[in-house]
Amino acid sequence: MEWTLAHPLHDVGDIVELSDSVYGHEADGIVTRDRGVFEHRLTVACTEQLFNKGREFIAVCRGLRPSRFNEGSYSENQLLGFCWFDRGGYTTYSNEDISNAKFHHVDLTLPVRLRVRLINEMIDQHILWAHRWGIPIVCSTPIRMEHDGFMKIHKKRGFVVNGSYAWIRTEKGVECLPGRFSIQPLLFPCITVYLSVP
Repeated sequence: MEWTLAHPLHDVGDIVELSDSVYGHEADGIVTRDRGVFEHRLTVACTEQLFNKGREFIAVCRGLRPSRFNEGSYSENQLLGFCWFDRGGYTTYSNEDISNAKFHHVDLTLPVRLRVRLINEMIDQHILWAHRWGIPIVCSTPIRMEHDGFMKIHKKRGFVVNGSYAWIRTEKGVECLPGRFSIQPLLFPCITVYLSVP
């Protein structure tokens, strides 16, 4: 498994497919989904990320996964999950910048342990990215109807969970990181650049 920054030419199609086919039904009856709109916004954000790494963070995890067509074999370089975080979220009662998670999506056909591991790695990246860019608060919210497990992971990580919102001050999130950065460059080569600046 390897995490990399999402690339506008190589990752967008797989991200759109995973999001729409696995999670799209969660929005049915509320919003009218349009893959073209999502593809456009994702391509623009991934392109912007190439030049401005402090505006949004979009990363993909690729690796081996059991083949859907040939039992007992594996497909390489498959999208296992992706995360997308932004900044510029504010509450009506504070001027502190908040980094919101737009997506923590994993392939739901993966084993539960692997899905939990991927979500934890996404949370690590969110905290590290916010820390690197001086964003004081990290916030995560689910879009899924079944989100108890997702919120439980956050609570275990030190987040305050209020309803469907999980919040943490970035400094506290950094203190709760496994290994206090020692393992981060190995897990997430895509954010190694963020670790060089306090």
